[in-house]
Formats: sequence, C-alpha cells, structure tokens
Amino acid sequence: MINKLNVEKFYDYFDEVANLLYQNYQKTYLEGMNEAFNLLLDDNFKEEYSKEDIEILKDAKSKISSIEFLREEVRKGVQLGLLKGYKHAYMSNSLITPDTIGIFIGYIIEKLYKNQKLENVLDPMIGSGNLVFAALNHMKKNAKIYGVDNDLLICNLVRNVADLLEYKNEIFYQDTLSYYDQGFDLILTDLPIVEDADYFPYKAINHHLDSLAIGGYFITLIENDFFEKKDIKIFQEEINKKAYMFGLIKLSETLFKNNPKSILLIRKKKENEVPPKKFLLVDLPSFNDTDGINNSIIKIDEYFKSREEE
Repeated sequence: MINKLNVEKFYDYFDEVANLLYQNYQKTYLEGMNEAFNLLLDDNFKEEYSKEDIEILKDAKSKISSIEFLREEVRKGVQLGLLKGYKHAYMSNSLITPDTIGIFIGYIIEKLYKNQKLENVLDPMIGSGNLVFAALNHMKKNAKIYGVDNDLLICNLVRNVADLLEYKNEIFYQDTLSYYDQGFDLILTDLPIVEDADYFPYKAINHHLDSLAIGGYFITLIENDFFEKKDIKIFQEEINKKAYMFGLIKLSETLFKNNPKSILLIRKKKENEVPPKKFLLVDLPSFNDTDGINNSIIKIDEYFKSREEE
C-alpha cells in the first residue's frame, strides 16, 4: 500500500536539495534532483560545494535515511519533481508518459508474457523512464532495464532513478538510431511527436525490431495518424518481413493536451509462425469511466483467451 506521506517526504528531500543548489550554484532543478539522488546512492556529489552547504544537504538526507520507500513511492515522488523540473526548463510535460498509460500497459504485458520469460526490457527513447518504471512496478517484475536517450542529464537522472528503484540497468547516452543490440525480451517505448520528411517512428520501429528476440513483443505509443503517413505501405512491407502487428488500442483523448495517441502491439515472428486470426482493436474510454474501462478489459481478456485457443 502506497503511503502518500512517504511520497511527500521523498519529494521534499530532493526538492530541498534542488532549491539550494539552484539558489547558491545556479544549478537547474533537474541537475539538483540528480545531485540529490547521487547523495542518496553514493553519499557523494558530482560537483564541489561549500562545507556549510554539504552539511545542510546531508542533514536533508538524514531525514529520510531510515525510511524504506516502496518503488511506487519513489517513482511518484520523482514524477512530481520531473513535472516541476520540466516546467523550470521550459520542457513539455508531454515528455512524461502518464501513469495510467504505464499501468495499463503493465496489464497488457502481463497478458503477453503469461507463459513467456521477461528478463530484460529496452526502451530506446527512455526519456524520464516513467513508462517503463510504471509498467514494471505494476507487474512487480525485476526485469533488467536498458535505455537510450540523447540527453546526457536525462540519462544520468533515469540511471539514478533505476538504481533507487533497485532495477538492474544500463542507460546509454547516444542517438537511438545508432544503438543496436540483440536478444531483448521486450521493447517498450513512447514514440515522440515529430514532423519530418522521412517519418521517424517508422525508422525507429524498423531499426529496433532487429534488437528484439524472436517471439518477443514491441509495444509502443504512436500518434493516431500513424497509419496515414505517405510511406505507410513501405513500412508495413518492411515490418511484415520479420514481425506482424496484431493490436491497436486507441487511448482516450482526455489523456492528452494535444496529439492523442494509441498503443501499437507488434510481435517478432518465429520461423513459419502464423499471425493470429483476430486483430485486437479497442477504443479505450477515459480511465474515469469505470464501466467503459471494465467493458474494454473484458474485450481484451476475451481476445487473449481466444489466442490461447488457436
């Protein structure tokens, strides 16, 4: 059971540190958060500060040192800080995938990996990490997290948060299309909103599918006009060579200020594997619509049951 007071205490700790480092050393709020996490994890800082300030910072740490925080208490506290830090840096809050989406995707992953190992997960555009952390926390899974981002500070932050949550992790600071590895059980990501001639989400999915293990799943958030881009036929032809799409869950527009999204489900096929006869297509209502959500869950449960019977 999540203790809201613990969420507040964890937030208050790094908020105090971040504010002091901003006032005395002109550190951004996100840099201050990262230093607060460095102190928690290593009892050390990456920068040099005055003896007086170090005493203040260590005193702040001492207030929470004896508390055993749950993973969700830490994640929720961090999310509050990220919202403040993004606002401070004039970054869009849309870069943080909403909790409800992460938790819902956790439910989908449980269905997909019911009889399949899940020892590692790659988020090739990990950003704040909220999507993968929320999903894994919901499932109570200890899969190793691999992440890629082209922002060094964000990489350091998400690495520290993963350490605080006690997930084994490897976070890489590089362009996502330059990253390649093999054998991931799951790829989970939230594709960015982009407008370019060569539609980036097509390139990203096609590229990272090569890193997915045979029989693994690629779960990604996509823009609702994903299938309306000019190169969609070429994309589908490329994907069908090594995988198949089997599900599309449209999320409620109430979750987004702009650019509503859907969840796309892809499986990397085994040799001679026949795709399921049915395609999962769900128009998800607002998560506040309890009856509507329950009806959608029933539909999804029935779909996965029918897959097992094929």
